[in-house]
Amino acid sequence: MSLTSTTLPVVLALAAAAVFALLASGRPRVRRPWAATGARAAGLLVLNVLVVALVGAELNDHFDFYVSWSDLAGAQAATTVTHHGATARSAASTRLPSGLRPATSLPALPSPGERVQHYTVTGARSGVRGQVDVLLPAGYSTATATSYPVLEALHGYPGTTDSWLTGMGVEGALDRAVADHSIKDAVVVLPQINLPYAVDSECVDGPAGTSQVETWLAQDVPQFVVDHFRVRTDRSSWAVAGYSEGGWCAAMLGLRHPAVFGGDIVFSGSFTPEFSRGYRPFGSRVPGRYQLAAVVRRDPPPLAMWVQASKKDGYAYPPTAAFLKSVRAPLSVTTDLLKTGGHREQLWAGELPTALSWLGRSVPGFSP
Repeated sequence: MSLTSTTLPVVLALAAAAVFALLASGRPRVRRPWAATGARAAGLLVLNVLVVALVGAELNDHFDFYVSWSDLAGAQAATTVTHHGATARSAASTRLPSGLRPATSLPALPSPGERVQHYTVTGARSGVRGQVDVLLPAGYSTATATSYPVLEALHGYPGTTDSWLTGMGVEGALDRAVADHSIKDAVVVLPQINLPYAVDSECVDGPAGTSQVETWLAQDVPQFVVDHFRVRTDRSSWAVAGYSEGGWCAAMLGLRHPAVFGGDIVFSGSFTPEFSRGYRPFGSRVPGRYQLAAVVRRDPPPLAMWVQASKKDGYAYPPTAAFLKSVRAPLSVTTDLLKTGGHREQLWAGELPTALSWLGRSVPGFSP
């Protein structure tokens, strides 16, 4: 029986019902009191294990966290790397005006000496108000002339700005990559994307009266970063990354705003928005500007993309495969396709060092 079989929840439910029926009937009947107590305790333990397993199986069936028993056991999946379109470095090196205005002076940090800074930002263009956390390089100082590249990292749904720090472990992964001379040290920007709070925004600009999250992430957040930190403004020094919903957001932002972002990292993302039931800004029809396969088929931008997906991930792989058929120069896509694997942070965190190494090799502003 496979882990994702529809039979598994049925078997677990029947087993739990059988154990519950035995306990309710007073069985097993044992004469000695201590033995009866032990048998009942064992039965309750088995019942709880079965119920937890049933809930886990149902959640896994919905979210595809694990796709096989070997995946659950932590087996390493085989990886296939392919390249599509232009070379990554040529795509990222193309000069485009970013529109970011360099700051004349920088304000003091709210938490001097700490690597993670916390802000609440209201976008001048979008009107969106949200949280932005910023991970600074070790030893960062506004008093020096050193300027850094920027990685804007987007969480999934549900998720929070600290998901990249806790679940993905970006601080340790980046520090190790810098120590290995795989990448230049960078400022990592962690903006809130589910705006208003807890809404599955898919990072889009909805109709009038809804949140303009795309504008917030592509214009307001980058300008805020330039106004507050010693960072570069050229597109070859900016990249956007994301996982799950954030992966879709990263793909969309990079492809629609190549003047801002020269690099793009997508972990198990879709290439069309997948709205939850509670938020449908466009009704049943998604605008063509958010159909990314059609966007690159019509007018591919000069962007260096690294795309990871598992062939067993029903959310990410089908749209990824369809998107790749449309890729052509000047767009560049490097794929990291796993033979198996689910849809979860543990898997993406394991792939993060590979993505950072690619970023250091492919996007000039991140090259050590």
